[in-house]
Amino acid sequence: MDIFPVRCQVEWTTLESGCIEVTLDKNLTKIEAKVARILGTPTFVRRPMDRMNSALWVLMDGTRNVRSIIEEMDAQFNEAISPVEERVSNSIAQFVELGLVSLTRTKNDFDWDIGPSVV
Repeated sequence: MDIFPVRCQVEWTTLESGCIEVTLDKNLTKIEAKVARILGTPTFVRRPMDRMNSALWVLMDGTRNVRSIIEEMDAQFNEAISPVEERVSNSIAQFVELGLVSLTRTKNDFDWDIGPSVV
């Protein structure tokens, strides 16, 4: 059975280094949000990814199944990503757990914007 990872609608951008950075809400409680407003602290956090997770992020566009993503990551990173199946599967699972990626059973089965944030 094919599974197609697709990025959720989150704010992200490509840094000058070529790596991806996602911007996540801090999910503050009402009291924390009030304190943040008073102190002027941000209610979001920016998380830059390393080269491998950045490449994986770009590949998870809903058009490639997990097998083809694994093959592409292996071709890009060779021994550096060994064992490729385990590392890619674990990374996809972490993205899903963080709510950054959704899994579908059908190619292109999503109706939201997966592109980078417009600055």
